[in-house]
Amino acid sequence: MRSTSNAALPHSPLQAGAWAILPLTPGIVPFGLIAGLTPVQLGYHWLDSVAASLLIFAGASQIAAYQLIAEHSSVWVIFLTVIAVNLRYILYSASIAPHLSDAPWPLRLLAAYGLTDQSYAVCLKTFAARDFDLSERLRFYFGGSAVVWSVWQTTTLIGALAGQVIPLLWSLEFMIPLSFFVLALGTIHRPAHRTAAVVGGTVAAMLMHAPFNLGLITGALMGVIAGMAHHRWGSTHAS
Repeated sequence: MRSTSNAALPHSPLQAGAWAILPLTPGIVPFGLIAGLTPVQLGYHWLDSVAASLLIFAGASQIAAYQLIAEHSSVWVIFLTVIAVNLRYILYSASIAPHLSDAPWPLRLLAAYGLTDQSYAVCLKTFAARDFDLSERLRFYFGGSAVVWSVWQTTTLIGALAGQVIPLLWSLEFMIPLSFFVLALGTIHRPAHRTAAVVGGTVAAMLMHAPFNLGLITGALMGVIAGMAHHRWGSTHAS
């Protein structure tokens, strides 16, 4: 049930959004460093790395794309993989849209650009607990998004600059799958999540040598389907 608490915030909504996101930023740092470093290690200029973070601003899909580029995958495989990795944002958008749907379309576009796992989780929880008006919701949302964006761009810049001086002989490509493993562990909280992880990981491993690296895409899609089926089955039996 939605709470309509009107208790005064200790800060303005903009500051409150920033403070609410701040404890989640340490987890962003290693991924930002890897996302900035990897393109440089693959032979790209550090400005290319920075531009990718500014334009894409989606860590998991950036790192997945870099890995596939290193494996000389086709453009279509890279494109489909990025889409599969970012499917969760469709659900995020549908879930948070009712809270921001009355905002002018330029602000909604900017909100879509700034949508991240961290901002979604914090904002949805806060919007459900407080009876914010539209202006307060927007300021809270953009306060948190600005912090995530700043940390991400700063760490990718540091990673890109560091990539110019870290020897190629260090062979840091192992950090990419390792970073995904750590990211996945932090998201497995419910039985449906575990089902998605097991099914997706198993399918991807079985199809490891599939042509065009389609094993990753197939595993991701099968994991999502299995997780949704588990969630629906559990909801049905619980009722």
